[in-house]
Amino acid sequence: MLKIHNINEKMTWYEAKNPNQAEQDQLVKLGVTRELLFYALDPNESARTEIDQPSGNALIVFDIITPESPFSATEPVGMLIDKKGNFFTIARSTTARISEKLFALARENHLDKSSLTPIDVFLNAISVLVAEYISTISVINRKRNIIQSDLRQKIQSGAISSLMELETQMIYMLDSLRTDRTAISRLQAYLGDRVNDNQKEYFADVLVENTQAIDMANQTADVITTISSAYSNLNNQRLDKSLRVLTMLQALMAVPTIVTGFYGMNVHLPLAHLAYSWILTFVITGILILVELVILFKIHFFDR
Repeated sequence: MLKIHNINEKMTWYEAKNPNQAEQDQLVKLGVTRELLFYALDPNESARTEIDQPSGNALIVFDIITPESPFSATEPVGMLIDKKGNFFTIARSTTARISEKLFALARENHLDKSSLTPIDVFLNAISVLVAEYISTISVINRKRNIIQSDLRQKIQSGAISSLMELETQMIYMLDSLRTDRTAISRLQAYLGDRVNDNQKEYFADVLVENTQAIDMANQTADVITTISSAYSNLNNQRLDKSLRVLTMLQALMAVPTIVTGFYGMNVHLPLAHLAYSWILTFVITGILILVELVILFKIHFFDR
């Protein structure tokens, strides 16, 4: 799908979502190279800024939150600014929600669309997208609090799995935030004099928001990792105690087997001819079990 939006007299927004071959050919005619198209549509592309030197077009591959993605917590979307003052978004189905964010204008001086430039649109979009990271991290923190509260009452394998899932999401988001920051900084350096004072300030604000999101993500990831490790250690301790109990029971159960095994042999044994010698086996077994328990207490087997 390729939609064309005439934003104002100077800027047109070309919205491409899962473009087919014909739509890709149309984008190429508009100045978007095949190479940049490939970068923009590659789901495994890392966030970065790619400059096409012959045309001067700047492609920004930006990682955004993708809650409906079956692959990961974030996926890349392509945004392109050309020399003519046009703006392109090249997305897949999982990243098409970028269109909803583009004109969620973040500042009062951008309420008039007639003055918008591609740089303004890009800055407005990434400001909202970075704010989404902060909001998502806050949600993850709340989920982690609930899981941690449940784990205080009872350790469950499902809760540990949920913590691992949150930990995985944070890894993806941290990596995306860091590469997004590099992409923003490189684009700002490339644009140079084309950025006015207000836009420079906006770039600085967005980078500050990105840094805050990175710090928040780092802290959240560290807390989740610490909790996951702590409860894994508790699980290991529980398993160790269970194994010690089983080992003790196995050792105790071996004594009756040995005693009855001896007296069950078809040979002459001391006291075996007595009428109540079978009771003697119980006495010997009891004495040996007591001796074994004393030894276990002496070596602090139950205190470990």
